[in-house]
Amino acid sequence: MGELVVVLALVKVYDYVRSLAAEREPLARGHGEHLLSAERLLDLDWEHAGNHWLAGHRTLGLAAAYWYQFAHIGVTLTVLVCCYVAQPSRYRPARNALVVTNLVGMAVFFTFPVMPPRLLPGGGFTDSVAAAGFGSEHGGPIPADQFAAMPSLHLAWATWTGLVAAGLLSNKLARTLCHAYPVATALVVVVTANHYVLDVVAGVVVALAAVWTTSRRAVRQQAASGGTGSGGTGSGETDSAPFRDEREQAAPPAEETGTVDAITGRLPSPP
Repeated sequence: MGELVVVLALVKVYDYVRSLAAEREPLARGHGEHLLSAERLLDLDWEHAGNHWLAGHRTLGLAAAYWYQFAHIGVTLTVLVCCYVAQPSRYRPARNALVVTNLVGMAVFFTFPVMPPRLLPGGGFTDSVAAAGFGSEHGGPIPADQFAAMPSLHLAWATWTGLVAAGLLSNKLARTLCHAYPVATALVVVVTANHYVLDVVAGVVVALAAVWTTSRRAVRQQAASGGTGSGGTGSGETDSAPFRDEREQAAPPAEETGTVDAITGRLPSPP
């Protein structure tokens, strides 16, 4: 019941921010143009080149559109469920990190609406997702906020997903693929003209900050309760560092080390 309340609350807040889109179109357009100008100064304006290249490759364009449309929610929810089932002790801080990520994102959407490249009038971008037959609004079960480019929640979620999934796995190749997932997502959202490069950077920063904050809090709570995993005493909570391998539980918990491990999902070197 509590999980449903959290989801409904997030949807309600998102829907409210989305409802303001029409009256803030000029502001969102200006912010989008300013971001492009800033990227030109920083030599980061890669959106046009990537988008024009993708427009000439139909099969890759379709693949990118499907990735953008379905991986964002599908992969994230799959990892969240796997975390709950396989390592329930890590679920709460992992979930909290995702909630914080969304709250920060929606706060920025509300205060700093940004029109994505594909919607900029005269911008010269091709809407690759619309060209694949998904329409210009890119909506799923929940209508999308058209001026929510900054930060990229696609990248924030993908970063979170890569960290959580890697923390649940022990196979080196599988963990590498988990960390490659946000990189692939970054390429997709830029070449499909749904996000600016700076949106991508902001999305990664938001996710890492959320993961670090919630993981640090979890490690402190564990230390305060005197617990070192399921065998700890105190509150009876199991280990709540969501991105640390189970084999690390035997080591004495150190607050700073536990926080770093929680972020990276680092595994000890094999003997």
